[in-house]
Amino acid sequence: MDSPTEASDVFSLSDHLLAERLQFVKEIGFGNWGSVWLCRPKSSSGKHKDMEVAVKLVHRSKTSTTAARVRSLWNEMKIVRSFKHDPHPSIIPFHSFIITPSYALITMAYLPTLVPVEVSEPRAKEWFRSLLSGVHFLHSRGVVHNDIKPANILLSRANVPVLVDFGFAEKYDIKSPKAFHSNLTYGTPEYLSPERARGLPHDTRKSDIWSLGVTFFEILIGRTPFEYEEGEVFEKKEDLEKYWTRTMRGKWVGAYSMPQPAERLLKRMIVPNADLRCTATEAMVDAYWDAPVAATGHGHSKIITHSNNTKRSRSSRREISVSSYPIQLTCAHSILFRFVPRFLQGKG
Repeated sequence: MDSPTEASDVFSLSDHLLAERLQFVKEIGFGNWGSVWLCRPKSSSGKHKDMEVAVKLVHRSKTSTTAARVRSLWNEMKIVRSFKHDPHPSIIPFHSFIITPSYALITMAYLPTLVPVEVSEPRAKEWFRSLLSGVHFLHSRGVVHNDIKPANILLSRANVPVLVDFGFAEKYDIKSPKAFHSNLTYGTPEYLSPERARGLPHDTRKSDIWSLGVTFFEILIGRTPFEYEEGEVFEKKEDLEKYWTRTMRGKWVGAYSMPQPAERLLKRMIVPNADLRCTATEAMVDAYWDAPVAATGHGHSKIITHSNNTKRSRSSRREISVSSYPIQLTCAHSILFRFVPRFLQGKG
């Protein structure tokens, strides 16, 4: 039987027909919005034998909360689907949207490797250029991601970083005077711009740039520029306020070492005053991209180090959730949204 990703890209099935077409192999991510599964098409055709897809799934129970999650998934589908015939190598490819009596699903390319952090500057620079190009691509098409972070970046087989999880993404009419304007607070605490964290009116593109800058800093250094306490968590409002106070000050904490051209670009992106923060277009023509690759001790680019003896090792770095969540909601996920019947998993 054909894979559902080939028959159509938006359609409905019965639960049992879904079970005949897709095998749910294992859960690879979850949140209070639902779960993500590694799946394989059940096909008699040899060409589908080794095919794997990622499936983002929401359980369709009869509650207003679940209905909102299904609408959110539909909105996510419309955004990623809009790039199907105009793809970008750093934006996750969309396959299909499936609705059944019990579930709503998006199937996408399966990329098993999460982007590593604390990598060499040449590699980080290559990845950063690709991601910045992807964000510029989104903004030029009226789309903002709203939750850029390392946990939402996977590597393709060609070692290209790919931005995933468009659950918080928004698409605007670029011609509208209200385009890119918001005063909502959502995302992941460590990566929120100061204006978004405070719920102030802001340009959502500038918030994306802040998050991208923080993400690049983490990929290069191993932590965000405003973290230096081991095991730091943000379960209480006081904890969030403490972290956001650091972002408002704009002073990076802890020890770090990076080429001056990279630092100058990041300081243009991670600026508390959004009016002074660069755009994706401006970042793409920054002098950093023409600077020689730094090599410590060889004078290609001066390495600067700031230290207050708080640098943390990679092994002690606080884990970041695979899933994003609106900070105004509880982080606890319901087992209901992780439940997938055994018949979908091919276990009887």
